[in-house]
Amino acid sequence: MATICQHHVIACLQGLGRHNLAQQPILERAGINPNRLKKRDQREHTNQVARLFKGVQDALDDEFMGFTDNPCKVGLFATMSELVSRCATLGELLEKAVNFYNLVSSDIPMVLEKTNGNAIFEFTMANPTLDPQHFMAEFWLVIWHRFPSWYIGEPIRLQETHFTFPQPKHSGELQIMFPSTLHFKSKANRLVFDAQYLDKPLLRSDQELSQYLENAPADVMTIPGSDTLLEAQIERIISQRNADRLVFGTIHELAHELGMSSQTLHRRLTDSATSYQKIKDNLRRNLAITKLVHEKLSVERVSDAVGFSEPRSFTRAFKHWTGLTPREYCKQNLK
Repeated sequence: MATICQHHVIACLQGLGRHNLAQQPILERAGINPNRLKKRDQREHTNQVARLFKGVQDALDDEFMGFTDNPCKVGLFATMSELVSRCATLGELLEKAVNFYNLVSSDIPMVLEKTNGNAIFEFTMANPTLDPQHFMAEFWLVIWHRFPSWYIGEPIRLQETHFTFPQPKHSGELQIMFPSTLHFKSKANRLVFDAQYLDKPLLRSDQELSQYLENAPADVMTIPGSDTLLEAQIERIISQRNADRLVFGTIHELAHELGMSSQTLHRRLTDSATSYQKIKDNLRRNLAITKLVHEKLSVERVSDAVGFSEPRSFTRAFKHWTGLTPREYCKQNLK
């Protein structure tokens, strides 16, 4: 499962500060130890950061998380998603989405255009002084790459990504988030990709959209090259089988649920440089950390929740994943 650098965790909290809201309760509800923010080299798991972003949005009732002059009411992204769900192609979806946001807000004016065989999705921040670490600019670019990619069932291959700000210290992270040629100090924040993507049909059903919105913003933050769309789909299937503990079926059962042969699933996972075992290990590791640190459950209960028959085997696996036993990990992260 993907992780997010500490820069984005710290930056997203600035909107709370502008409204004099406490950070610690929201961090703790997200399962993030506030003391970890002092260590800039730390990374947080996608699910924890997704809970943090959602917590900030809910606390402010603002999907722009306090980085604009005017709030964007929680629920507008879902309204937009339902509006575009009847579109036939990606191009139609993007045009309707741009028109929707330009109608309801003047804080992030958006444009979609075609030129020289490329599609260009761009926007500016009307008041960039409210976003000094460029968190919202980066987050909005992430959303408008991941959401359309999800709708057509494949990652949109970016040719260029433009940012209005100078090259930051975390530019290496941006290269992972936006695998393309990066340009800084541009006139607008832009995603540039082949215009042929605009003719791609939308593949998602109403039921899938409903599930996607329930999981947002976790799915929106899926990073191509780290978590593939297929990986995220597999993780969701496993996580939803049983509310109390992880239940892993065979790869043949999983392939059947995904509507493909086990040979095809194995090949696609190999092409993505992963495997069913790696996905299972990542799920177990991340859920174990959440339950140990955030929910403060006993080793015995966590062992059962992540699918181990007895705690000794879980402890050995956890030390293999993290270099620490569960108790050592808790002691280090609950200080």
